[in-house]
Amino acid sequence: SSCDFSPGDLVWAKMEGYPWWPCLVYNHPFDGTFIREKGKSVRIHVQFFDDSPTRGWVSKRLLKPYTGSKAKEAQKGGHFYSAKPEILRAMQSADEALNKDKIKRLELAVCDEPSEPEEDEEMEVDATNTSDKHEENNEIDSEEEVQPKTQGSRRSSRQIKKRRVISDSESDAGGSDVEFKPDAKEEGSSDEISSGVGDSESEGLYSPVKVAPKRKKTMTGNGSLKRKNSRKEMPSATKRATGILSETKSTLNAFSAPQNSESQSHVSGGGDDSSRPTVWYHETLEWLKEEKRRDERRRRPDHPDFDASTLFVPEDFLNSCTPGMRKWWQIKSQNFDLVIFYKVGKFYELYHMDALIGVNELGLVFMKGNWAHSGFPEIAFGRYSDSLVQKGYKVARVEQTETPEMMEARCRKMAHISKHDRVVRREICRIITKGTQTYSVLEGDPSENYSKYLLSLKEKEEDSSGHTRVYGVCFVDTSLGKFYVGQFSDDRHCSRFRTLVAHYPPVQVLFEKGNLSAETRMILKSSLSSSLQEGLMPGSQFWDAAKTLRILLEDGYFTEKLNEGSGVMLPQVLKGMTSESDSIGLTPGEKSELALSALGGCIFYLKKCLIDQELLSMANFEEYTPLDSDMVSAAKPGAIFVKANQRMVLDAVTLNNLEIFLNGTNGSTEGTLLERIDTCHTPFGKRLLKQWLCAPLCSPFPINDRLDAIEDLMVVPDKISEVVDLLKKLPDLERLLSKIHNVGSPLKSQNHPDSRAIMYEETTYSKKKIIDFLSALEGFKVMCKIIEVMEEVVDDFNSKLLKQVITLQTKNPEGRFPDLTTELKRWDTAFDHEKARKTGLITPKAGFDSDYDQALADIRENEQSLLEYLEKQRSRIGCRTIVYWGIGRNRYQLEIPESFTIRNLPEEYELKSTKKGCKRYWTKTIEKKLANLINAEERRDVSLKDCMRRLFYNFDKNYKDWQSAVECIAVLDVLLCLANYSRGGDGPMCRPVILLPEDDNPPFLELKGSRHPCITKTFFGDDFIPNDILIGCEEEEGNGKAYCVLVTGPNMGGKSTLMRQAGLLAVMAQMGCYVPAEVCRLTPIDRVFTRLGASDRIMSGESTFFVELSETASILTHATAHSLVLVDELGRGTATFDGTAIADAVVQELAENIKCRTLFSTHYHSLVENYSQNVAVRLGHMACMVENECEDPSQETITFLYKFIKGACPKSYGFNAARLANLPEEVIQKGHRKAREFEKMTKSLRLFREVCLASERSTVEVEAVHKLFTLIKEL
Repeated sequence: SSCDFSPGDLVWAKMEGYPWWPCLVYNHPFDGTFIREKGKSVRIHVQFFDDSPTRGWVSKRLLKPYTGSKAKEAQKGGHFYSAKPEILRAMQSADEALNKDKIKRLELAVCDEPSEPEEDEEMEVDATNTSDKHEENNEIDSEEEVQPKTQGSRRSSRQIKKRRVISDSESDAGGSDVEFKPDAKEEGSSDEISSGVGDSESEGLYSPVKVAPKRKKTMTGNGSLKRKNSRKEMPSATKRATGILSETKSTLNAFSAPQNSESQSHVSGGGDDSSRPTVWYHETLEWLKEEKRRDERRRRPDHPDFDASTLFVPEDFLNSCTPGMRKWWQIKSQNFDLVIFYKVGKFYELYHMDALIGVNELGLVFMKGNWAHSGFPEIAFGRYSDSLVQKGYKVARVEQTETPEMMEARCRKMAHISKHDRVVRREICRIITKGTQTYSVLEGDPSENYSKYLLSLKEKEEDSSGHTRVYGVCFVDTSLGKFYVGQFSDDRHCSRFRTLVAHYPPVQVLFEKGNLSAETRMILKSSLSSSLQEGLMPGSQFWDAAKTLRILLEDGYFTEKLNEGSGVMLPQVLKGMTSESDSIGLTPGEKSELALSALGGCIFYLKKCLIDQELLSMANFEEYTPLDSDMVSAAKPGAIFVKANQRMVLDAVTLNNLEIFLNGTNGSTEGTLLERIDTCHTPFGKRLLKQWLCAPLCSPFPINDRLDAIEDLMVVPDKISEVVDLLKKLPDLERLLSKIHNVGSPLKSQNHPDSRAIMYEETTYSKKKIIDFLSALEGFKVMCKIIEVMEEVVDDFNSKLLKQVITLQTKNPEGRFPDLTTELKRWDTAFDHEKARKTGLITPKAGFDSDYDQALADIRENEQSLLEYLEKQRSRIGCRTIVYWGIGRNRYQLEIPESFTIRNLPEEYELKSTKKGCKRYWTKTIEKKLANLINAEERRDVSLKDCMRRLFYNFDKNYKDWQSAVECIAVLDVLLCLANYSRGGDGPMCRPVILLPEDDNPPFLELKGSRHPCITKTFFGDDFIPNDILIGCEEEEGNGKAYCVLVTGPNMGGKSTLMRQAGLLAVMAQMGCYVPAEVCRLTPIDRVFTRLGASDRIMSGESTFFVELSETASILTHATAHSLVLVDELGRGTATFDGTAIADAVVQELAENIKCRTLFSTHYHSLVENYSQNVAVRLGHMACMVENECEDPSQETITFLYKFIKGACPKSYGFNAARLANLPEEVIQKGHRKAREFEKMTKSLRLFREVCLASERSTVEVEAVHKLFTLIKEL
């Protein structure tokens, strides 16, 4: 058979659900071949490069040649790119192999030793068996009584197969095989711990586990083939399959159904479709059925206070449950809206309705039995939990928080022990939702760089009419630990609230039940329909302001971070929200009650999710203020733009209409402004760029400073190239800082359930934590190199901002970048990095951890003291053969030969033990010294055990410096991004000129040779036609300044594109970026308004015309003389005359009263005529060329010129668009005839009107007569 690969080849291999991985092709160690064929399926045997290599069979179509880590496809943006540390290390190993010949490479193949001869017999596993040994060894069958096996038979059955290779079914060549090897040390008592209960509990009381026979039959239905790959693990030394002893199987029966279960009569067990019950056990429970379900307070679903997150479970049912299942139902009854991942030994189990979700959503496999039951290994938690969370589920992780020994000790202290007490304690350790992901080592890595927010809001109407309202908001990015808290008033359209959710899009919303107005509920329903939304009970869950402050102070969240000797222990932002008259900080300020209450709702939910301590202890708060709250009228026109922090307002409508973040076609970033300019190389840089895009600057001074920075960077391309290479190496340091803080949090280590959890993959998690920490250290070293590179040219720069972010604080008072050199050197010598990376344990070096150093010093001192004491006793007794004997707490017994004990020994000698020929003694001095030694050893062990947390805590003490460095590099990254766009734009790029408005220089916008920044790249390239857009400035002919431009032109002629172009270039100019134009001059724009497109809001119950008028109303309410207004075909959603009248009135208001810069497109030619002589309005149209213009529209040929020129367009050429849309020719002809009739009728009415007006005048002017003759000719 022909094959593209041969032994010794290096390849990329793809496993379903995982990144591409570097591998080595080599012959199977026992088959002697590297290729297997079955039908059309061809699989290749490979070894995965890893710290501990593993091997497997991979489908040939999922193998690609490996050409090195420097190859284009392995770099960022390439097909094989990955930033995961394990893959980077694998590529490094593959690169080393690449330099060797094939013979040398094959020496790297090390996976060739079986445990026993029969172990290499590989088992083809279908969907029924791909639940690992977990299904085979852990299923529950209560239908047949089986006596437990003896220890001998248990061990022999265990040794039948210690390893297996799982391979794809031949019907699916889209996966690969992975070899699993159990850890030898896991075969012992650790499996007993995993059971959760002792053997005595399971034997006799509950039906034992029955091992299912191995099957080849393929499952259908819920267990179909598409589910079979759900449990495959990445090749890694830490991801081993774990065997389960018979003790474990039997003790898992704590979760089995009672023998006398009523369901036995009508429910049958089974693992595959042929034996699977038609109705699951939980579906037969009457009290669980939808029509009979109640919450914990026995309220029905139709009750106004019904709590869907709880469930009433009858007490008699709980009493009939096994201890383990009783605990599961107790947890589920309090968290009915969560999917419970319930730890049993080394696996997370899903039961009943949760198991159905696991099978349907995750592709897990049902285990045999009449209960719905599925599960997966502990190590796979991050993958499965994230998958459910992204689909909108909420996941609870329940862990064992005591061992069987601890359980026995607890039971011994109890006066009366029931069977329900003899089960290991389990607690919810974490609840994960879309808005509360922190991406800890258990949860995995984030899927995107941008922030996801959890929003808590409280609303209060200021007057009975509901026209004004006040919002209190708190929103947090849990991956960063940054809180925003604010309170603001809003109009009846909820403009500020809409802007908030557009700038900080929440994935989850919390609100007080019964508090929201109809308008706010409508926004949540329409704009945030994809977000999780949860109402909290007033008072008990959504706290008031006073309760929020009290709990913040009582729980001591900020004690470690603020470290203040006196005063209120609150962050400065929250201090400012308390009453000035209350020195204790328990009274909220008058204008902050709603904000603090919203914070209270947020804290309650974070507490429920068990992440309140790790997030609040960062004390990272910022006050949220709406962008337009600082806008006030000023005596001088330009005075309002003098403030450096003044920002342009881009509301939700404008962000959508201009397609700044998401396009209107499919909701992706394709073709958006963000996609066009975003070449940031760091995740935190990307987040900052998005903030800059949301809120461009208004003051010319900081805008020009950014533009200076861009010019400074463009003149040093060699340095930019060097810095970019360094930036690409940076991890997401902002999120890593949050992770490090969470691991080092003293609060969490003291009383969080996770601190008590029994984790079987603790070593793996420790390694991940250390890898994250070392990655952060390397990242900050790279940052220091970036500063060193830029320091060489910083003196030549003009930009104040650029100088600040690349200058060390120690070298210049104006520098913002902290000097991290000393700290990084300190951490380099703190512990052995490579040893910690490999072992998952940190042993601090001398001088770093004072507690550990002191304990070691005390150990050495006591050991030396005991040796000196031994010498004294030898001299005292006169025997040089006296030695110390003993272990543990019985150490340091003086072993004295019997011949010397015949003499009189000192009285303090106390006989402890004897043996033939000698006796052993202790003295009070030895006991005291040994006690001191044991105390020092215990202190050493405690220090080592807590070493990682304390090291991370010490690192976090300098959080401000680390965060300052991240912020500086983020700014540099964004400036480099803007410089890259400014240097490499399509066609001419110009530096915008921003001028302050003056009395003699009113607001204007001048764009010459301008191009759309996104379309030039996406569609037309070099063919895009540049246009001049002049608003509020004089034309060459000196026609005066018009603030409103009426835009006409043929359908599809480019009117909407022109308007979006003007808006986007204004945003880019004030963001401080070069724009695609020959000339760009403007006075600052305080806000961009758009009324573009025609669409309804079906989720809000709003028609197309209502949407038009709502957006127009917002424009007329909030627009100022400094705004830019873009209105596209207003009035098309209603009757022609109504639409014309409304459009006319709006144009008049914008042009003559507000006098803001406006582009107003229309097809109402009567509107154009009305304003043709108005000096406040200028006419312009998108040009086109008409050939063969005649009565028959089918003969006309219209060529769009896409050029914006002066004057009005005589026709809209709608029939041309109809022909391009392939309307039937007879329909177009009939429509054209009707159009001629309507046109003639309209002209007749106008002629009649003019005649009537002329007859009423005493004298008729020449102009009026000329107008009459013109109208007659047109007829």
